[in-house]
Amino acid sequence: MLNKPGHKKRWQLLYAVAIVASLGLGVVLGAQQFSAASPLAAAQLLPAPKTLPEFTLENHRSEAVGVNVFRHRWSLVFFGFTSCPDFCPLELQKLAKLLNLMGAGDELQVVFVSVDPERDGQEKLANYVGFFHPQILGLRGSNLALANFAQFFGAAYDRSAIVESKLITIPAGINLPTNVGEQYQVNHSTRVFVVNPQGEFIGSFTSPYELEEMLSDMQKLMGR
Repeated sequence: MLNKPGHKKRWQLLYAVAIVASLGLGVVLGAQQFSAASPLAAAQLLPAPKTLPEFTLENHRSEAVGVNVFRHRWSLVFFGFTSCPDFCPLELQKLAKLLNLMGAGDELQVVFVSVDPERDGQEKLANYVGFFHPQILGLRGSNLALANFAQFFGAAYDRSAIVESKLITIPAGINLPTNVGEQYQVNHSTRVFVVNPQGEFIGSFTSPYELEEMLSDMQKLMGR
């Protein structure tokens, strides 16, 4: 019964509503932090830098990492998930092109934070980020650790699932119910957050933006 076309269309509609609502929340929460005026083309800067708090996550090589992973280089941080059908791969393609254009070596890294720990194991995450660029660092962790890390940046996300023909929302930080399975949608904000070599969150880029604008802004921020 659940496989009938009518039910499938209803699921798609419910998921679409959840995605729009969640992304809207991410835009609102993110926009509240940033200064309206910026001397840059696309980046929105915070009124003052925010020092990253202590945290423990795991990189795509199964190594425990903390704030030191952001020291001594610039970082662009993006929250998503490897099963994302559209926005995540397009964004990572754009960020990979930026890395190539910058020729930054160890000066710049892209950090992809998976907010889908149930499906994004170490091997899957490693294969995913490696496909786009060797300078993309994958991070994963427990639901609680990820929620705390995302909350610092103002990155909103949640999961939507159909259980017994009803749409349920699982907030950030909460483990998935055992009856959800693997058929669920992750809804996440789409900002790219900027962290300086001192480990300070200083601003973000929000879609839509042009690659050339991001390139120009990062060159200015990095003093090039």
